[in-house]
Amino acid sequence: MIAELEQAKNLFVNESRLVRRHVLTALAISVVHTTICFFYFIGGYFNTTIANFVSLFAAIWLGNALIYVLVTSGKTLRWRDPSLSVPITLWLTSGFLLSSYFVDAFRISVVMLFFGATLLASFRCSFWKIAALSIFACVGYAVVLVLAFQDRSMSLSLSVEGLQWLIFSLSCAGFSVTGTGIHKLRRRLSNKNEELSSALEQVRNMAIRDELTGLFNRRHMLDILQQQKAIAESGGYTFSVCYLDLDHFKQINDTYGHGVGDSVLSRFGAALDEALRDADYTGRFGGEEFVLVLSNTDLTEAERVCERLRQQVEIINYSDLNAALSVTVSIGIAEYEHDEPIEETLSRADACLYRAKHTGRNRVVARVEGEKKSNCVTRAFA
Repeated sequence: MIAELEQAKNLFVNESRLVRRHVLTALAISVVHTTICFFYFIGGYFNTTIANFVSLFAAIWLGNALIYVLVTSGKTLRWRDPSLSVPITLWLTSGFLLSSYFVDAFRISVVMLFFGATLLASFRCSFWKIAALSIFACVGYAVVLVLAFQDRSMSLSLSVEGLQWLIFSLSCAGFSVTGTGIHKLRRRLSNKNEELSSALEQVRNMAIRDELTGLFNRRHMLDILQQQKAIAESGGYTFSVCYLDLDHFKQINDTYGHGVGDSVLSRFGAALDEALRDADYTGRFGGEEFVLVLSNTDLTEAERVCERLRQQVEIINYSDLNAALSVTVSIGIAEYEHDEPIEETLSRADACLYRAKHTGRNRVVARVEGEKKSNCVTRAFA
């Protein structure tokens, strides 16, 4: 179940990956633009000197490089638009317009690259932003035509250039509507992904956590113990397992009711979670039994931790549930030993808990004196 949930997480959108792909696609569009203009220059259709051509595209690619470094550095991930859709589209469009000034016969083929850049922006931008980009492109195209006619009016056709500008402007208007649809579709998909992510997290918590206390459940604690065992087998690491049992809990249920008993378990679980380090693990094995896994902790240190925990549990205030209610805990501890099955470690901790219960309760037992490890188990681990 847990493995399936982890695989499902791979279906969600990775914002960092999307931003990187966005900027790489923008660079690919710029590569197409540069290639087209280069062939026009080679063919004699780009009306400028080689120095001007090199200077123009050097400036374009310097800006591209700065955008790439900024986006891929991760600094923009906290921004409202981490992929810089509007600035990138404005930059690319400015390059298209500048270069189109020098390409009279094939001007429209250069300017039409604007739609490729705007398609990227449509995934992030609202209608008004796309419309503003379209207006910028249309006005810029008109300015290019005015300047071109001032310099080379004899070689240009007003009707042809005007018709091309009109087609481009109408295409921009239609693309603004289409782009808005793409943006709305992406936003709905993003919202659905967020809802699915939240539901997945809830399902995962239901699979690994106890419903009453919010602590890990028995199955997940056994998985954690196996992971700890694998780490310990690599050497230079140890951990301790602690079995906890609330004293006379059946009497609490019988005397005060199961509702009070559930409240006691919930508060006790919260106290465990607060008392331990982030590196430790705590879970409910069932009923009033709990298990702690103290990572990188030997038996002596585990005794100190559990004794401090026992004292904290003893002073928890339950007066709002019942003035006469008090709760204590008995704890048994076992340190993991090399090549030992986890079941045996748990059984040794359980044996110590059994001894704590039968020698007065409200105490911590870490050793069964006078007995060998193989004889410590006085009742089988279930």
